[in-house]
Amino acid sequence: MILQKPGKLIASTLVLFFVFALSGCGRSVKPSDDEIMLQIKLDIKEDIGLLIVDYEAGDTACSGGISNADKSLLKNDELLTYTLNKQNFDNPADAENMSIQFTVITEYEDPNYENIYTPEYTKPIEAIPLNAHFGETYAVTISGDKINGYKAVLEP
Repeated sequence: MILQKPGKLIASTLVLFFVFALSGCGRSVKPSDDEIMLQIKLDIKEDIGLLIVDYEAGDTACSGGISNADKSLLKNDELLTYTLNKQNFDNPADAENMSIQFTVITEYEDPNYENIYTPEYTKPIEAIPLNAHFGETYAVTISGDKINGYKAVLEP
């Protein structure tokens, strides 16, 4: 009976350790001072293959995107994170007057630098303005579906 008590103590300690360790997993990550972070909430009717992110600010025009490395689809209710780095801007002050356009690729295709995807799977979304500051996070919600189109909204 004495051996069971230390075993219970060890088990209880391990349970508490895992509870404390996991409690930090849901915390949001803060961007560094040279990043602009986009938290993109998908609120769409179906899973998608890729999300392309194009942004313009002054003389800067960049493109990137989000996909799963295992080629699985992005879930229709997923929360995605995308960061813009200060080094990508010709003039970092231009970030205060930028435009961001998302494009949904409805089926998975291998990402490419030219952003050339099957036209029937490519669904551009109207660009949204963003008065961004480095070190800040901005929430965007994308809603809609592949038949009726998609919409991006910058959340307050």
